[in-house]
Amino acid sequence: MSTVDLRAEIMQLIKDERDTSVLEAIRILLQRVRQGQEDDDFTAEEIAELDRRRAEYLRGDGISYTAEESLQRLRSKKR
Repeated sequence: MSTVDLRAEIMQLIKDERDTSVLEAIRILLQRVRQGQEDDDFTAEEIAELDRRRAEYLRGDGISYTAEESLQRLRSKKR
């Protein structure tokens, strides 16, 4: 796909989008890319740790919590 075609498709998708959170995410992404920050969110060590934890989760090791369970655990520890 050419740059012109890709730009036209993206512009059409953006034009039709009504969800402001999606549009805001696109705006932030483009700003980061222009500033050369697209890969600055996580360090290599942080990504390795996330990968290790995900592998544990997929193997069934460890404990995972739903969002509600996490909130309940946090609230109960504040008392």
